[in-house]
Amino acid sequence: MTFTSFNPPQRTLMGPGPSDIYPRVLQAQSRPTVGHLDPLFIGMMDEVKQLLQYAFQTENPVTMRSQPPVVPVWRPVL
Repeated sequence: MTFTSFNPPQRTLMGPGPSDIYPRVLQAQSRPTVGHLDPLFIGMMDEVKQLLQYAFQTENPVTMRSQPPVVPVWRPVL
């Protein structure tokens, strides 16, 4: 028995939910993953911090991105 890779054709999805994925997103998802303790990831987060400092016009070294708690989002699912 021989199996080949599944390569669906390019389509325009017309459903009500999330539809076509931008090609750059697909390309990014095909790259190897990087863990949150990887030096490469830490370097990327330092770059994000610099961009946030620029966006908010601050030189505060404790600049960081915050997000709302995830638990309320998952509560209806649980």
